Amino acid sequence: MISRSGLESNGASGGGYLRPGDWTATLGVRHVYSHVHFSGPTENFSRAQLGTEVQSKTNLDDLMLTYQLTPRLSLTGTLPFLYASRRLQSQYATLHTSGISDVSIGAQYWLRSPRSEKAGANNVQIGLSLLVPSGNDRQNNVVATTYGATPTTQYPDYSVQPGGGSWGMIMSWQAFQNLGSNTIAFIDGDYVMTQGGYHDFWTSHGGTANGPPNPTAGMTQFDAIQDQYMVEIGASHPAPRIKGLGLLLTIRDEGVPARNLIGNDLGFRRPGFGIALTPGFIYTRGEHMLQFSVGKVLIRDRTKSVAEKTNGVHEGDAAFANYVWMAGYTVRMPGRKNRAEEAALPTSRVPVGTGGADSQAAETFKPFVLKTLDGKKKTLKDFANKVTLVNFFFPRCPYCNVELPEIQKIYDKYKDQGLSAVWINILPEENNLIAGWEMAKNLTVPVLIGGTQEALQRDYHINSTPATFLLDENGTVLFHQDGYKAGDEKALEARIEATLHGTAAAPATASIPECPVVH
Repeated sequence: MISRSGLESNGASGGGYLRPGDWTATLGVRHVYSHVHFSGPTENFSRAQLGTEVQSKTNLDDLMLTYQLTPRLSLTGTLPFLYASRRLQSQYATLHTSGISDVSIGAQYWLRSPRSEKAGANNVQIGLSLLVPSGNDRQNNVVATTYGATPTTQYPDYSVQPGGGSWGMIMSWQAFQNLGSNTIAFIDGDYVMTQGGYHDFWTSHGGTANGPPNPTAGMTQFDAIQDQYMVEIGASHPAPRIKGLGLLLTIRDEGVPARNLIGNDLGFRRPGFGIALTPGFIYTRGEHMLQFSVGKVLIRDRTKSVAEKTNGVHEGDAAFANYVWMAGYTVRMPGRKNRAEEAALPTSRVPVGTGGADSQAAETFKPFVLKTLDGKKKTLKDFANKVTLVNFFFPRCPYCNVELPEIQKIYDKYKDQGLSAVWINILPEENNLIAGWEMAKNLTVPVLIGGTQEALQRDYHINSTPATFLLDENGTVLFHQDGYKAGDEKALEARIEATLHGTAAAPATASIPECPVVH
């Protein structure tokens, strides 16, 4: 039994939503070695003892292209390639198959707009694809079945054929929920719905004559056209001290149902399922993402087919794998308009109010009421400490992406000595990017959303991002700086050290605002 399903797909937690015009290309690899036999939930140890194991090795490679048409709607196309081998332990010949498998073309849709504030905390995506019978479902080998015998035409089992032999639809779904502390819970899956029925060529299963299946033992003399499914639930969390590395743990169930959603359920099939515990990781760097996981199959069950139930027999067992190996590489390709916007970020200027080092040294920081990614209200008092560090940023700001990881180090060093910190996103349209951004950079400083760009710029006189404010326990602004250049974090740390421990602070040096807030 083999269910041909790909990698985990945990939504925005895997690196953020795509923007309209963006592309992604994903190459996925899946390897399964099936040789452990089960009848029902019971393992048939006698197969190994008698040397009658069926040993199947299947490799499925997928090339998937995704184009983001609108903020919610994306188009996908998948080109799969299969190469496999199958042999009976006691037989002389090993049969091989290879070639293009069944191509799919479809669309996916987010139920909640990625531009909404809540989309950064949770969302659901559904998809529907057309499955095209482009793979060969009747590939053969010309081999000698015994030593010195005349080669004959042999047809490998349907489980290793590149094609399924019918048109179909693939229904897919995924959902994620930010649990806080950079932990993302998710569920995803797909169901391959075929036209049902059976192939029109004879097989050796359950009969000796060529003819249509009927409610007799001969109803299994043709292979069934069968549905398949996969569903998994899991969570991801950033790895400690390794930027861009996220750890995954999922429970994955995949298999072949005894009954199809449409069409009749006759013909020979090996229905059943396997449930695997699947640890893995996702490593993100820039526009690139690498994914790897290994599933240990813990529960296996070869259930009865409709034909077997009708005949009152259990016609054989099925070979299952002990492990399922999966790997994937994804590259994001921004659309032409998005590339132009990103290229303009470091040089654009949007002057708003006043800025510069110490420009508000005697002022009181204006209180705020904002929200966490999961919708909880927070005020400035919730973060009040001996010293409070407030930073205004947005996820795609290149200079924020340089300074904020340095601030994370400062926060980790002084958080037990009286320092608290909070980051506030100034661009609401990028709220949906924050969860993936935090995980990719292994950041744990609390992030707040909910303010409009215009109000935040007006209230806090923000000229460009990152905009950094250092407050004392009364909310008085000790230090304010817009922009960033290399070494600014050292001056900031010196001021924190001086405030906490009464040491002399190094003089602050003004920075040229490098990353403006863009409209």
